[in-house]
Amino acid sequence: MIGLIRAEIVKVAGRKLWWVMTAILVVLLAGLAFVFTVLPNVSPEEFQGVAAITKPDAYLLGASQAIGQTWFPLVFAAVLLAGEASTSVWASSLTRESRRWMHLIAKLVVTTVASAGAMAVGIAAWSAVVAVLAEGQGGPGATEWVGVAWKTLLTQATWVGLGLGLVALFRNMGLAIGAALGFSVFDGILSIWDPWAEVSLSIASNRLFTDLVAAGGPFAPTIGMGFGQALVVIAGWTMAGLVLGIVGLEVRDP
Repeated sequence: MIGLIRAEIVKVAGRKLWWVMTAILVVLLAGLAFVFTVLPNVSPEEFQGVAAITKPDAYLLGASQAIGQTWFPLVFAAVLLAGEASTSVWASSLTRESRRWMHLIAKLVVTTVASAGAMAVGIAAWSAVVAVLAEGQGGPGATEWVGVAWKTLLTQATWVGLGLGLVALFRNMGLAIGAALGFSVFDGILSIWDPWAEVSLSIASNRLFTDLVAAGGPFAPTIGMGFGQALVVIAGWTMAGLVLGIVGLEVRDP
């Protein structure tokens, strides 16, 4: 397994994909930080009395906004595996280690860490805007940032797992990305339906961060799901993605 993880690290490090997608994420989150913390003061008539988010709450709001960018882990995972599955790289890897689940776990681990690293860079960009432009004083302590770190890692693992599972099933990058983003959108829409709200990944992911952004005013989510239930839902969707990936790889490469 260690060898497979090292191989995945080399693959990810050797591609420009992470850098390009992370740059897009940085620009997006820095822009959102400006909108939430500065524009309400500059153009109050456009925001109809909504107050700008101030320090220290503005810092942790950035973490919530970052994990809401589910397109990043979904697309990142789908592109990485699709690039192999459509060439001879995957077949060559299987000749060295035929247990597909080990390949999938290695990809999940490395891609999750890489995606979480991108989220950290994005949160840093958000925080830089807040530090320079937002009103207020102070910032989160070490405990809050540790909470952000493990929650971000956990949510990225789930969305990465789903991305890997879908591309393993479809073996088509465009179709897999479309299905992944479609799931993300429809999961958010279906979350207003009470039965689906109990298992919604979007709700569960946001629930992890509600304690961090409780003071976020109109931008803070109102979620009825309990913290323990959110962890169970996230674990369930992670396993679903892995099972889908293993089944897809077994069916397509018997």
